[in-house]
Amino acid sequence: MTRSGGMDALIDDGVFLAHEAQLALVDRFGDHDHWDVDLAAGVFHFSGANPATFPVQFVGTAAPGPRSWLWAWANPGEQAEQVRSAAMATRAMGERMGVPELVQAEVPFDIEPADDEPRAGYELGWSMSIAARLASGTWFGYSADVGGGTRIWLLLEGLLFDAPSVPRMMRVFSEGIDTIEVRDHRRAVASWASLRGVPWDGHTMQLSDGTLSVRFDDRGRLAGLDGTATGAAAGV
Repeated sequence: MTRSGGMDALIDDGVFLAHEAQLALVDRFGDHDHWDVDLAAGVFHFSGANPATFPVQFVGTAAPGPRSWLWAWANPGEQAEQVRSAAMATRAMGERMGVPELVQAEVPFDIEPADDEPRAGYELGWSMSIAARLASGTWFGYSADVGGGTRIWLLLEGLLFDAPSVPRMMRVFSEGIDTIEVRDHRRAVASWASLRGVPWDGHTMQLSDGTLSVRFDDRGRLAGLDGTATGAAAGV
């Protein structure tokens, strides 16, 4: 399924904050390979060096057998309705905005037979996760292979962001555009600033520890980052 214009806009709007959340999750829980989830109870748990438990939202699954994404609202299983509320909110947003990927119960991987199927499934799940974060306001998420190449996508409630710093945002912006195709880089940066409440004049933003300037080329693509943090300077 070719990505719709509405889905393009949602990815632009949410990709950088979603990536910032994932980096923060790694900061706090490392590679977070030790985990378990009880969808019937609506609870997610990290074990290991930094154990923690969170209320969880089930977004959906990407499976190699049918080569498709299946929304949680179309695959309820034994989960409580609350565990599917983020997926339901995403569906409602899709209905309001006319985004077909968010209202179609099962969405096929948009790949050719010779392409990388696991990567295609991951990218589709990542795009759906970004939409679900925008719809629900829950930005921290987790995904993992649950057997047979099927990957589950979850959102974890109760986590908060640290204040955005120059080094962190240089990494978020430079890496985020490589996690998935971002069509409008200017919109993506502006949306991140709006969601985070950071003043942005189209070129420069003031962060918790200094100033970050973002350069775009004549096609509006992200071309460079210049940051000045307290007592330090950096550029990409």
